[in-house]
Amino acid sequence: MERQMIIRGVAVLCAGISASFFAVHQLSGTAAGSGGPAEAHLHSPPLQVMGASLVGATLHLTSEDTTPEDDAAPHRMIDTQDCTPSLDARLSVDALIAVVIDAPCHPDTRLVISHNDLAFSAFTQHDGSYSAYIPALSALAQIDVFLSDDVFLKTILDVPEAADHLRVAIQWNGQAPFALHAYHAGAGYGDLGHVHAAKPFDPQQEDAFLISLGENRGPDPMVAEIYSVPVSVSSQSRVEVELQFREADCGQDFSAFLSDTRNTKSATLKELTFAAPECPTDAGMLVMAVDFAPNDADATGLPSGPGENPQD
Repeated sequence: MERQMIIRGVAVLCAGISASFFAVHQLSGTAAGSGGPAEAHLHSPPLQVMGASLVGATLHLTSEDTTPEDDAAPHRMIDTQDCTPSLDARLSVDALIAVVIDAPCHPDTRLVISHNDLAFSAFTQHDGSYSAYIPALSALAQIDVFLSDDVFLKTILDVPEAADHLRVAIQWNGQAPFALHAYHAGAGYGDLGHVHAAKPFDPQQEDAFLISLGENRGPDPMVAEIYSVPVSVSSQSRVEVELQFREADCGQDFSAFLSDTRNTKSATLKELTFAAPECPTDAGMLVMAVDFAPNDADATGLPSGPGENPQD
């Protein structure tokens, strides 16, 4: 129950729906059928993650105190609000990191959070607060927060359970219609064992789940989806990256970055490039199967049609 409350109540409802608009339409039957085999390519690690720019201004707040009983009493300035931002990170269930940011003088401010190769952007609330659950991608987890051009927060914590979970993360510019899908025990598209942003749990395998992070708004939006499964049952899972394209997307290339936690001693960040069919074309989707079996090899992906297994 705690796991479902955390992921459904916080990570999914606050971030997942906005990050997976196209996946929801696809699963509800409003999208067109498959666009045929994917023209998707896997490249070497990119030089930077998503090219984030940092935007935000510091707002200094003051207030006045009056004495109602004495109209002649002069107005006086009280102490300026403490504007020092803080970052708190604590361990939660399933090697999740509960991140809480308190920045009272940075309301509605864009921030960028990074952890290992993962990076996403979001906005503080009206009171300058922000919270999220981030799947730990290594046993020694460093969380970096860029709150504005001159505010950088950092924390490091030990996550001993991180090695018990195999995780696949995809991140992209918020305007690109990507989605991460996982299938358990031979499940097909739309079956009970099909896990995605709009259905982040499999009732028969609830210790496997998918979390969406980031907000698709503001300048240079950065969003991410992370699929997590216990290493002990990861052989029963298969993972696919989907790109749902519209007619207006014909002839365009879309890029995302893929990483996994199979070998945390070496970088596994890969760039994916999906090429939408040449114009004119109908709407459809491209699918890439992701090989994430627990071994020391680098992550690879092979083109496939919807619901197909990776080819040798």
